[in-house]
Amino acid sequence: MAPSQWSFPLNLPLSWLGLPSRRTQLLPQDSAKVPFADEFDYAILGPINLGLGPFEEVALFHKRSRTLLITDTILSVPEDPPAIVQLDPFPLLFHAKDSVLDKVEDMAANRRKGWQRISLFAFYFRPHAVEIVEIKQSIRDALKAPDRSPKSYFGWFPFVWKANWQQSFEALRGNGRLFVAPILQALILNRAPKETMAWAGQVASWNFQRIVPCHLDSPIAAEPQQFRQAFTFLEKQPHTSETFPKETLSNKGNSLGFSPLPEADFELLWQLEASLNKFKIIPPAQEKV
Repeated sequence: MAPSQWSFPLNLPLSWLGLPSRRTQLLPQDSAKVPFADEFDYAILGPINLGLGPFEEVALFHKRSRTLLITDTILSVPEDPPAIVQLDPFPLLFHAKDSVLDKVEDMAANRRKGWQRISLFAFYFRPHAVEIVEIKQSIRDALKAPDRSPKSYFGWFPFVWKANWQQSFEALRGNGRLFVAPILQALILNRAPKETMAWAGQVASWNFQRIVPCHLDSPIAAEPQQFRQAFTFLEKQPHTSETFPKETLSNKGNSLGFSPLPEADFELLWQLEASLNKFKIIPPAQEKV
């Protein structure tokens, strides 16, 4: 267990967390001091002070399989919805609608459309490609909906997607490249850019060939320089594919190099950050490295 882990809504003692409780042990900072050191290496990021509680991440490197195991900091978004979210396709089809009057057929293209829009909501909360309908108008529109059941939120569909919404998703996905989730970029890791970059550099020193994150696409065929490039948002002069030695770059590393997320999609997150800073709920962001 990460040594400064915390729980919400009650910050319970670390000895109470994890199952089975009697076998839960805290990871020492020195990965050479654990009984599985011959099989795994690991690096701990944090704790990063967020006011409400600390943020920590542990990256584990399984040496024999050359696999990096990660929790939250790195991910890749698939173009098509994962199998688990297709067990009940209703949310996918609901978000595939273009207006409150639409009846969306259950087909692969519409499931994909709904998934891509859900992804934009999940990462940005209010992406630039969506417009929120005024509340009174949305209620009037709901009365015209063909399905006003509770499952369909009584016909309520309070947003309209712009014609270029798919460009926002393609920018997010970046052809499947690795990236750090926007909320981590805007509200968490920029509170400790030096520590984060030192950690990312340590992880990138391992000779892994694939990454297994806890969210979305997995496993991901990726190499250390691609992992390192995902953190360039914390740099004053971001590394690109061209700034890495040529001998360290594979063809895939070049094609999936640095590509920042669109600034316009961060609008709500920056507003949220400003509010949290104003009321001193979280510490301010630190200067980039």
